[in-house]
Amino acid sequence: MSGASDVAGQVGYLRALLPEIVLTVSALVVLLVDVFQRGEHRGPSGSSVRWLSVIGVLLAAAANVTLISLGPAGPDALVALDGFRVLANFIILGATLLGLLFAFDYLKREGLEIGEFYALLLLASVGMMILSGAQDLVLIFLGLEMMSISVYVLTAFNREDPRSAEAGLKYFLIGAFASAFFIYGVALLYGATGTTHLVRMASVLSHGHPGLLTAGGAGLLLIGFGFKVSAVPFHAWAPDAYQGAPTPVTGYMASGVKAAAMLALFRVLWVSLGSVQGYWHGTIWWLAVLTMVVPNLVALVQDDVKRMLAYSSVAHAGYLLVGVAAGGPLGRGAALFYLVVYTLMTVGAFAVVYVVAGKGDRHSHLADFRGLGWRRPWLAGALGIFLLSLAGFPPTGGFVGKLYLLRAAVGSHQPGLAVILVLTSLVAYYYYLRVVWKMYFEDAPADVPEPDVTGRAFRFGAVLCVAGILVAGLVPGPAVDAAGSAGLTGASAPSVDESVASTAPGARQDAKPRTHPRRAAARAQE
Repeated sequence: MSGASDVAGQVGYLRALLPEIVLTVSALVVLLVDVFQRGEHRGPSGSSVRWLSVIGVLLAAAANVTLISLGPAGPDALVALDGFRVLANFIILGATLLGLLFAFDYLKREGLEIGEFYALLLLASVGMMILSGAQDLVLIFLGLEMMSISVYVLTAFNREDPRSAEAGLKYFLIGAFASAFFIYGVALLYGATGTTHLVRMASVLSHGHPGLLTAGGAGLLLIGFGFKVSAVPFHAWAPDAYQGAPTPVTGYMASGVKAAAMLALFRVLWVSLGSVQGYWHGTIWWLAVLTMVVPNLVALVQDDVKRMLAYSSVAHAGYLLVGVAAGGPLGRGAALFYLVVYTLMTVGAFAVVYVVAGKGDRHSHLADFRGLGWRRPWLAGALGIFLLSLAGFPPTGGFVGKLYLLRAAVGSHQPGLAVILVLTSLVAYYYYLRVVWKMYFEDAPADVPEPDVTGRAFRFGAVLCVAGILVAGLVPGPAVDAAGSAGLTGASAPSVDESVASTAPGARQDAKPRTHPRRAAARAQE
């Protein structure tokens, strides 16, 4: 009986990790096929590794659907089996698929089409899925490092471009500091609670009196996550890394990496630390405010469209932090919906930029976009929709997403966040509409190079992004319902209205006598 139960347990773990396993195997197959192809042809990888990567992502998405039928995992499971994880996986896989489709033309143009690129992209996505679905801080750290190491290499992938090497080095050094803060925070929380499992940690903290170790651990975790989501003041690396990286990688970093880190932050804060919001909610509030204000102001003076979009991506981390601060089903649903739309419009915008910029990404200044609406109407139309959605114009998905974030902020009694979100969105109108103006209302100079001719994969990806944004704006119901119903295992924090209102800046905190977490853990074991 024991042997049979062990086998059943192992099979259960394999089924629970099936999307990650499929994607890992796909990455290994891509590497093997690439080795044999280059051995035969002694040249760049053929189209087979491209489509093997795409097939791997589609198979992982199919495997992700099977998680729905498995039901919730036990309280001691290291990986969650909830709606939140399933939707998070779809967001990550969607960003990966779009990143692959948009990378095909770029890699061919720059002479970088080798199997390692596709394998690293798939392995980074495996790390993201582990990061967003793990229920243990140690496993979250492993997913974080798997994602980060792969993306460091992708950032510096263009060895012929010194800007790419510089961006990769900066990202690596800052990422190492972020990882150090994160793992030290894990150590302090383990010292305070005696566990690294999120659900057990929540149980201990809810029955104990959190002390200095808990506050220090939560603070260091926030610093580590702040670097990964590029929240102000931990964002200094992002503009340089985004500008220097190969542009398809930039779009992938700005969407997939940010989404995975934000999803993990949501799980950690509202599962393990939900009962001690007084230790972190004020910090999240101020991080959201600073991250909405500072990059939007800096983006106003940017003349390089790629760098402008980099600061825009930082600002959108602030909008997403509004959903984290609101918490509860409303804030969680708003953040998930906005992540879906944000992924589509960010990946799409960076993709159009690399087409206009040409070989070496040398022509990404505002002047290079003059007259694009008449030279390449469909490219300009797609970029216009992406920019209008980023700004929050109706009837795009960006407008609906911001509307739901506003609703979450007001519903959690945080009108200050709602007001700042509206004001910073109005500020952002200027630099988004400035690009649209250049494309349609200014003539192109004679020396502006023509954008590249795009392939079918690029056009298909662009159509997917545009269609997704418009559908999310015109018929948001299904996506909103799916995001709102994505349950989060162990999120047993107090109601949003009470808990968030009581921890907002300036709110009065009523101390409640509690026992020490260690004593609470001992009583629970007894």
